[in-house]
Amino acid sequence: MKIQRIFFLALCFVFILGISIARDKFKIKTIDGVKHIINPKEPMKGIVQLELKKILEIDPYQYEDVKLRGFDFVRDDNGNVILFHPNIVEAQRFNNKGEYLGSLVRKGQGPGEFPDFSFFKVSFMNDQIWAVGNLKLAKYDKNGHFLSESKIGYRPQIIIDENTFFIIDSEQDKHGLFVKILLINLFSAKRNKPSTVTFFQASNVGMIKMKGGGFDAPYVTPGIDFCYDHKNQNFFAALNTEYKIYVKNLKGETLFIIERPYKKVRLSSKDKKKLLAAIFRPGPIEPSALSACPDKLVAIKDIKVLPKGYIAVYRITSPEVFEVDVFDPDGRYIYILEPPPGTSLENVKFHGRGFATIMEKEDKLVYVDYKIKNLTEIFVDQ
Repeated sequence: MKIQRIFFLALCFVFILGISIARDKFKIKTIDGVKHIINPKEPMKGIVQLELKKILEIDPYQYEDVKLRGFDFVRDDNGNVILFHPNIVEAQRFNNKGEYLGSLVRKGQGPGEFPDFSFFKVSFMNDQIWAVGNLKLAKYDKNGHFLSESKIGYRPQIIIDENTFFIIDSEQDKHGLFVKILLINLFSAKRNKPSTVTFFQASNVGMIKMKGGGFDAPYVTPGIDFCYDHKNQNFFAALNTEYKIYVKNLKGETLFIIERPYKKVRLSSKDKKKLLAAIFRPGPIEPSALSACPDKLVAIKDIKVLPKGYIAVYRITSPEVFEVDVFDPDGRYIYILEPPPGTSLENVKFHGRGFATIMEKEDKLVYVDYKIKNLTEIFVDQ
């Protein structure tokens, strides 16, 4: 009996070891001079449910001077927050205790002012606040006092510094919409003129063609997902119809490509009708739209930067459902993140301690910030 027990324990050890080895398996292949990180289907360290603690909630509607009805936000490393609207120019400042600090910008055409519908965005940069819109960049100190502004002639998606930023450029070609992600440097080494470097491009993206026009539908429209890690200066991009994440430096050189096995999810006729109903509401779904709608979902919904060089890839698993894959700085697949019941990772922005998001509460929108108490290899628990 003792020998049998030892044999049984040995078999269990071998089985557990086999699972561990299978999870740790990933391959590195060099294709056309570029390193590909080929990951297994399952993450090395499994599924992790996040342990959350709410550290801040801001209800902007309690302040008479705040007229926001829908908003985006930015947060600095100290937890200070600006709530802003990209079309109706308004940006409201709050400290890390949720105390209202006042408005950042005024509506207009003067210095430090912006008109409505100017692709308005706000960022915390270099211990200052930067705002872009109307093809210009305005700078304010950390207390919201206007410092200076300059014409840049572009609409930045991601700002690197006052002269360097990523933009989206698009044009129609014979296949449809051709989209490029460009890095603009306003003062290149040659002749003091702007230079551009193409970081990613794809054709037939951004819209599904149908008779007489086209439409954009979530989870099925081909597109480009991208993000930038300011601290490590890495750019990440992917065509959302395939699971390949391109990791590049600021020179536009591909450092490596992250891959994970993925099987596209097929859509039923019922799924298509439900998906398109939200787009064509209140009118009927056009028959040409149903026939043009792809039979399979795209692979990726989004890519987000995590602390310490990690990234999160939002992998689509069924209509309106996704899982969050986490890769380490070397491109290895290590976790699937799972939010606790009652929370979602859909519209979050990660930071060093956790993430912030906008939630609906009692028929109004509020800003909420969470600390992630576990996963201390990625997030700082303090």
